[in-house]
Amino acid sequence: MQITIFSTNPSPRLDYVLKVFFEHLSSHPYTITYDKNTYLRSTGAKINYSKVSLDPEELWVIPETLLFQTSLQHFPVQVNWVEGCPWLSFEEKNAGHLPADPLASSFYLLSRYEEYLPFAADQHGRFSAAQSFAKREGFLQMAVVQHWLNALLEVFQQKSPDFPPPSLPYSFAPTYDVDMPWAFCYRPWWKQWGGSLKDLLLGKKQRWRDRRRSLKNPENDPFYTFVQLHKWHEKYGLSPRFFLLMGDAATYDTNPSPSLPAQQTLIRDLAARYPLGIHPSYLSNSEPERLTMEKQRLEKIADQAITHSRQHFLKLHLPETYRRLIAAGIQADYSMGYADDTGFRAGSAMPFPWYDLEREACTSLMIHPFVAMDVTLQQYLGLTPEEAYSRLKELYQEVKRMGGPFCLLWHNSSFYAEDGWAGWAEMYEQVLDFAR
Repeated sequence: MQITIFSTNPSPRLDYVLKVFFEHLSSHPYTITYDKNTYLRSTGAKINYSKVSLDPEELWVIPETLLFQTSLQHFPVQVNWVEGCPWLSFEEKNAGHLPADPLASSFYLLSRYEEYLPFAADQHGRFSAAQSFAKREGFLQMAVVQHWLNALLEVFQQKSPDFPPPSLPYSFAPTYDVDMPWAFCYRPWWKQWGGSLKDLLLGKKQRWRDRRRSLKNPENDPFYTFVQLHKWHEKYGLSPRFFLLMGDAATYDTNPSPSLPAQQTLIRDLAARYPLGIHPSYLSNSEPERLTMEKQRLEKIADQAITHSRQHFLKLHLPETYRRLIAAGIQADYSMGYADDTGFRAGSAMPFPWYDLEREACTSLMIHPFVAMDVTLQQYLGLTPEEAYSRLKELYQEVKRMGGPFCLLWHNSSFYAEDGWAGWAEMYEQVLDFAR
C-alpha cells in the first residue's frame, strides 16, 4: 500500500527522513505532494505534515520547524515519556495524532545535529556519550528512531487491516578491529629485552613466560587469537568483518609495519575468509592524505577493493571525517557508536545514509551503527564479564524486538587474562551463541 505525504513546503531534510523511514528502516512505497487537492484525491495511507487537519482518515503530524530550516540552531529540546517511549519536542507543543513529531525527532538524532553544535571534546577530540542528549534523558539504550517509526506505522495498521504490520528482520553483525595482531612478536630487539626486564621487575612472571613462549612460536602470542576466532565463527555460522590498521608507527598507531611479511600473511588469510575494511589511523585525522595511502596499502595486500571503514579510537568529527571517507572511495562506515558507553548513538540499529547537515544533502555514505565495544564494557564502564553479558543481552533484546543488525565491536586482543580480560573469552562465546 502506497503512503502519500502532504507538506506545504519542500524540504531536503523532510525528503531525507522519508527516505530513511520508508526505504531503509522499512520498505513501503511512498510519494510526497505539495498540492492539497492531489493529496485529498489520493487513496491508501496518508500523512498530513501540516498545521491544519485535512482528512479524517489521515495520520496528522503537526510539523516542527526543524525540517524546514537551512541553518543550525540551539533548540531547547524537551522529552515527554509516553508508555515507556521518549518523544522529543522542540517548539511545537501540539503534535497532532502522535505524542510528538517523529520526523523532526528522527532527523535530529540521525543527522547527529547536536554534534555540529559547540561541545567539550574528550582527550581524543571526540563527542562523548556523557554529554549526549540521549544519555542525559535516559534513552541511549533504546533504538528510539525505530520506536517512532513503528508508532507511525501502527497507526496505519489500525486504520487499515491491509496495511502490513511493522516488521524488520534481525541479524547478527560481529566486527573486529585489528590494532595489534601480536602483543610480543615482531618487535625490535631492544623493546623485547626492555619488556622482559620490566615484566621481571614488576613480578609479572606469567606475562614473562607468555612473552618467551610467543617468541618461540608467534601463534602462541596472546593477541594472536585468530585461530580461536575462526573456530567460533565456523561453529556458529558467522561471517564477521575485520578492520585493519595500516598506518605508520605513531603514539596511538601501534600496529606492525604493513610491509612485515607476517602481517601481510595474516591479512591475506583474513581476506580469504571474511570481508575486510580499513581502520584509518589516529594520525590520519590530522594528516588526511594518509587515509587514501592506508586504504591503498590494504587493497594491495588483500588484493581487493576496500569500501568499508571504521575510525581508529572512534575519532569521528562531523562533517569532516565523513567527507574525507567519501572522497577516498569509502561507501560504508562503522564508527557510529560511543567509546564511553553502549547504546544507539543515532537512535537506530539499522544502517542509514549520512546527511551532510552543513551542505543540506543526503550522501551516498551508509552509516552502520554498532551498539557496544569490548573496551567500553571492560574499561570505561568497569564491568565484570557477567555484568557485560547482562548489558549485551539487554541490547540484543532491544535489537531483536526492533529489528536490524546487532552490531558489536570487538578486538582480537581482548582476551588476554594478564591484561585484565580473564573470563571474557568464555563470556564472548556465550554472546556469539545467543546473538546468532
